[in-house]
Amino acid sequence: MTEAGTEEFAEFGAAALDAFQALFEQTEHLDHRTNDEDARELISDLLVDLMHYAEHRGIEFNDLVAEAQAYYDTERDNPNAFAIGSTIQLEGPAAHEAILLGQPTRGSVTGVLVSHQGQTEYYVRFLGHNENQAVLAANLKPAPPFPATPTTQGVVHDPLKAEQLLVDAATRIAMADIHSRQPSQDDLRDHRTLLAALTTWNNMHERNVTDLLLSRVTEHLNAAELDDTTKQPAPAAESTARLTPAQLAAQAFPLPLADSIASDQKPATTRASRTRQPPPSPSR
Repeated sequence: MTEAGTEEFAEFGAAALDAFQALFEQTEHLDHRTNDEDARELISDLLVDLMHYAEHRGIEFNDLVAEAQAYYDTERDNPNAFAIGSTIQLEGPAAHEAILLGQPTRGSVTGVLVSHQGQTEYYVRFLGHNENQAVLAANLKPAPPFPATPTTQGVVHDPLKAEQLLVDAATRIAMADIHSRQPSQDDLRDHRTLLAALTTWNNMHERNVTDLLLSRVTEHLNAAELDDTTKQPAPAAESTARLTPAQLAAQAFPLPLADSIASDQKPATTRASRTRQPPPSPSR
């Protein structure tokens, strides 16, 4: 199916305005398709009603406007516009600073803010960060798409999804190591595959990627340990004390952990050694 262009999108808007105008008898004399003043009046009235509706639903209207602005710029092929969910990378001084600090320069757009002065900031989620970062559009450029990465959970096309699956797999591997159990071979394979994909896409060293994810793995591990203690008593020889990122790092976790466990070998008994994706649509 041929994708719609800006003319078709404008017609969609005109059709919506037709339906809105038909609700009011006193607007029958208005012709928004040929008269600019009539168009301004009807568009303004529609926006006011949408603002009331958003407030009634508890939705922040300004956020919707910002997202709409991002989609609008993207559909007009604005080279400096990025759709929510697209992959981007830092450029210029912002990129140099991130590299010096060992931080990722690539991420995913999760939101957009257009100020009253027309300056656009994008909210970006970078590897290892739990919160979005606001970045000026001038400091961003398109990044290569994340490579299709096959896992036991299916093929992953999104770096945020890849990161989450990697953290989950690393957490389960660590839990198996803590309890002297054989880790799942699926987890080991996913760990290697996802780590390699994220390392390559972010153009970073594996050690740096691992360090960035330590805190997230620690949070998951501590939560799993806490949940485990509420279900069954911990063995006397097994400590359920919460591990810190420093303790995990001291174990060279999780890289050597996955590599040191052979498929036919029992693990060692000691550890000392606008978010959203663009809505699917045929026309978008």
